[in-house]
Amino acid sequence: KSFENDPGFLAALDKACGKFVNANSVTRMAQSSSKSPELLARFCDALLKKSAKAPEEAELDDSLNQVMVVFKYIEDKDVFQKFYAKMLAKRLVQQNSASEDSEESMISKLKQMCGFEYTSKLQRMFQDIGVSKGLNDEFKSHLQKTEPLDIDFTIQVLSSGSWPFQQSIPIALPVELEKSTQRFTAFYNSRHNGRKLNWLYQMSKGEVVTYCFKNRYTIQASTFQMNVLLQYNSGDVFTVEQLESATQLRQELLVQVVNTLLRSKLMVCQDESVRKSSLIQLFAGYRNKKLKVNINVPLRTEQRQEQEQTHKTVEEDRKLLIQAAIVRIMKMRKESKHQPLLAEVMGQLSTRFKPRVPVIKKCIDMLIEKEYLERVDGQKDVYRYLA
Repeated sequence: KSFENDPGFLAALDKACGKFVNANSVTRMAQSSSKSPELLARFCDALLKKSAKAPEEAELDDSLNQVMVVFKYIEDKDVFQKFYAKMLAKRLVQQNSASEDSEESMISKLKQMCGFEYTSKLQRMFQDIGVSKGLNDEFKSHLQKTEPLDIDFTIQVLSSGSWPFQQSIPIALPVELEKSTQRFTAFYNSRHNGRKLNWLYQMSKGEVVTYCFKNRYTIQASTFQMNVLLQYNSGDVFTVEQLESATQLRQELLVQVVNTLLRSKLMVCQDESVRKSSLIQLFAGYRNKKLKVNINVPLRTEQRQEQEQTHKTVEEDRKLLIQAAIVRIMKMRKESKHQPLLAEVMGQLSTRFKPRVPVIKKCIDMLIEKEYLERVDGQKDVYRYLA
């Protein structure tokens, strides 16, 4: 009001907001401008996740509108997209979204600002979840006509190109779970010829009911935790080496899983730190005020690896986008000087991220190696497109 919407002042304010959002004490501490988009994606996750503090629908929409105001100033929009996609995928798979309408509303806001391509994978995730619901119903009716399973079993079949999940971690499933996966694989293969199912055990979870304590508890656990717990149907105590042999989990991962069971007081161990020779014993005196206990907590190394992997994927994707932009420009121009080419590449990609000049130069060299471009003889800073 004081400046009466003076265009010069508004432009300066806009520039200052952009500067602050992308370069502040947090980004300086992390030594990376991509910290801001990552934190904004995490804030969205906290808003859209089911929780006791979840805001009302109208309040949530206001908060998402405020997120979009900050998002407008984010330079590395591709980093936001990668983290947002990972967190959305987890919310959908774990059925942890506070509201499906709010999820779709947020995707619509992103699509409006960044275009269809930016949100196409996010929309395909929703389609996969819808298809999986129908598939579960078909599988259940198939089981009723043949031989029902002893356990309640629900799956989600996700197309590998749309979901940002890493490759499956190999494990030996306990007999109680193996039958279910085999039955579903046979059912799916009979419906879809030529498709291959890869089971993502690290994203799976379930419930086990205890009959060995004073009270009967329902333990909500990850598949890895269930795998270890079910070994205790045949004994009260095992060494870590025996558990490793039975579950086929890598030792580093198994130790983390065992530590979550020790922290939840379901198991006990005499050693201060878990080693290969440590004896892990079922704690017969286990007690809990709740009869339904959730012990499924994310593992530290998983979170750290995921964060590193996401940033690595962003860097690889950027190189491909820069190369694609260079080829598009050179195909149209046929010949171009170095500086105008840099400026045009930066202009084309500025809506997604701010490309660094050394990376663009490296991509030009890669395209020369691949024989998409060549340097014009006698003119060092001129490139020619090779059809």
